[in-house]
Amino acid sequence: MQLIADQQFLDQIHEIRDKIFRITKRILVSQEEAEDATQEVIVKLWSLGTEKRKSFKSMEAYSVTIAKNHCLDRLKSKQAQVLSFDDSIAVQKTVSMQKEIEVKDELRWVSNLIDQLPERERMIIQLREIEHYDFNQIATILEIPEGTVRVYLSRIRKKLKTQFLEIQNHGL
Repeated sequence: MQLIADQQFLDQIHEIRDKIFRITKRILVSQEEAEDATQEVIVKLWSLGTEKRKSFKSMEAYSVTIAKNHCLDRLKSKQAQVLSFDDSIAVQKTVSMQKEIEVKDELRWVSNLIDQLPERERMIIQLREIEHYDFNQIATILEIPEGTVRVYLSRIRKKLKTQFLEIQNHGL
């Protein structure tokens, strides 16, 4: 019976490990820090025991919440810095070298703008635009109402668009 529960846990973790890693990588400085944090989150989940894990409505949402909190604790203790956004976005292949340079430059600007956002806003953008979570899942993870997530996301997008257009039109 315990072997079956262990295998179920391994199957669940295998499905969500990459999401946990992407969240930790987005928040922390380096890939090594993110890998360590991912492993620590998995160990925390394992140590909860089978009965406790079965009580969760969504193992994925709970895992992401643990990962987020773990990373924020590390940030608060000044063990890490904000990760570059470039690692999260794949640059589309373009016909001309000039276009590829322009796209990379724009991504760097967007990344810099996102890095300047307050932590909650960065998390909302990460979860919605990079991880493709729905509003309900984001609300659960961040422990805020779903309507608040929608309002935040709308305001964040407008803010980023305005700042980005200002950079494009006027430079620094």
